[in-house]
Amino acid sequence: MNNSVDTRQVLKMFAELNSKKQKKVHRTALRSATGILVRETRKNFRKVVKKPNSRNRWNGRTFSSGIKSSINREATEGKVHILGDFRLKFFELGTVERRKRKTGAKTGRITARYFFKRARESKEKEISNSMNSIIEQSIKKVNGQFKGR
Repeated sequence: MNNSVDTRQVLKMFAELNSKKQKKVHRTALRSATGILVRETRKNFRKVVKKPNSRNRWNGRTFSSGIKSSINREATEGKVHILGDFRLKFFELGTVERRKRKTGAKTGRITARYFFKRARESKEKEISNSMNSIIEQSIKKVNGQFKGR
């Protein structure tokens, strides 16, 4: 991968595009940037849970399917969150010690693992540093998309 990306060249290439293609470039760049964080989050989550891809009993979903990313309509921001599956927040933030009402028997607790927080902290700098190259790649992708027609 080319580490030296000229910012002026990227801005010039971006200015040559019409508004529809500019929006498409933004969307693809944001999607690939959020994809970096989603992959790191899934990798960290695999260390926390024994079988992250096993299906749930009552709704058939996997744990990993709860890690979601979205880009808003204006393509100005991308979000990655773990609330696609409510069970993930228990592994991220942990739970208090739970007990039975009548007997007072302990039923367990989940210790906080902060898999999402650690993924965000480790990849935040990488994403911001590689954003120019990601935008350049998406410009080339959008420009080369209709060449064969």
